Amino acid sequence: MADADSSAAPRATHPHPSAARGYGKRTAPDQAPRRRGDFAHLRAREASIAAFIDRLPDGAAMDAKTLAAHLADYGQAACRTALRRLSEAGHLRRVTERIKGDGGSWHWVTRTYFSRTARGDAWWEAVVTSGVPPQPVEERPAPRPPR
Repeated sequence: MADADSSAAPRATHPHPSAARGYGKRTAPDQAPRRRGDFAHLRAREASIAAFIDRLPDGAAMDAKTLAAHLADYGQAACRTALRRLSEAGHLRRVTERIKGDGGSWHWVTRTYFSRTARGDAWWEAVVTSGVPPQPVEERPAPRPPR
C-alpha cells in the first residue's frame, strides 16, 4: 500500500519567508482599517498582489522572486511589473539608503514601505525622511470680502 493514511490532512504550505533583519516590508503609518475594496481602483493583477502584500507581516520578504514563489498565478516578471505599478499608484515606496555594516563597511540597501491607502509623493517623502507622516492641513474658509 503506497499511501498508508490517505485521509491525513494535507501538508501545510510553507510560511512566507522573512527578509534579512532590518529589511522586508515596512508598513506605513496612518492607514485606514482593512476593507474589502481597498485596491478596487487597481487592475486585477495589481489588486491581487497588493492584497497579498497587505496581509504579510512587517519584515516579510516582498521582492518579485519571493512573491512569484508564493503566488501561483504570477511569475517574476508579472510581480516586478505589479510592484512598479503599485509604486506609481502610491501604495509602495522603495528607498535606497547607504548604511554602515557591522564590519565597518558601507552597503547600499533598499527599504520597501507599503500602504493600503494610496499616498502622494510629498506624503511619502515626509514619512521616509522623518518617519512621521505630515499632518493634514485644515482647510479654512476663504475670507469674506469687505462690504
